[in-house]
Amino acid sequence: MTQSSQERMILVGANDPLPEDHFWFDGDGFSVYAAKQPRSTWQEHVHDCLQVTVGLEPAHMHAEWRATGKLRQSKEFIGNAVSVIPAGIPHKTLWQRRATLIHIYIREEFLLRLTSDVLQQDSLELQPTYLVRDLLIEELARSLYLESVDGHLNAAVASAAVTTLCMRILRAYCVREGEAAYATGGLGPARERRVREYIEADLERDLSLQSLAYVVGLSPQHFAVLFRESTGFTPHQYVNHRRIACAQELLKKVDVPLIEVSMRCGFSSQSQFITTFRKLVGMTPGRFRSSLASSQS
Repeated sequence: MTQSSQERMILVGANDPLPEDHFWFDGDGFSVYAAKQPRSTWQEHVHDCLQVTVGLEPAHMHAEWRATGKLRQSKEFIGNAVSVIPAGIPHKTLWQRRATLIHIYIREEFLLRLTSDVLQQDSLELQPTYLVRDLLIEELARSLYLESVDGHLNAAVASAAVTTLCMRILRAYCVREGEAAYATGGLGPARERRVREYIEADLERDLSLQSLAYVVGLSPQHFAVLFRESTGFTPHQYVNHRRIACAQELLKKVDVPLIEVSMRCGFSSQSQFITTFRKLVGMTPGRFRSSLASSQS
């Protein structure tokens, strides 16, 4: 596969040849690299954009980095893992065994579009974070990878996934004015997984705060606090994001009417569905479906 100049610039640091079947996508303000990555080394390098790296299936990684004004740090991890690497941070990664790798490169202007809405501030400072579990980012990266396996990635699908990923990063990995960086804790992996599985299985039902809290045996108020610590979203926000993800899959089937999509995804009315979809995806469901059709023609 011939590399574009943009691809060569962003993939600086790759010490070994890239897999022949690797995938590259340039979006509006972001780029995506995806591959079944063999054992390989990415030598120390920096980017002028935010890099989000996700290793799956599982990965075995060793990372080294130097945050501004700090000594070199390192970490080794086996399992699904996420790294959030701000622009200008020197870093190096060794992939100890074959794994699914997704790099998402996000340019500053893309993040700044969301910053004022999410953080109510005009600037941002991201906290470098290496080799941690983040189930939401892992799921979003996996969806990008699965969409890319045939060599194509729809621009609207990619933009929606990266927008949700950025909202997660801004809520969970950004230093707010006058605050320390957000520290993940919350429900813990087992309880978070239980809630997420319950949500996925019952998207078309009324997923109230009380019903979600009951799944893990907590009071609604305590659950809401811990859930936001775990995911960066309120329960209502997270449910809406999952319903829209479900709707995007159904919209690929041209024979499913919009009213049926809205009902199967748990929206109380078609107008509520359209409003929520436009807010989270940036376009109406009808336009999204049209963009899918045009990309396949």
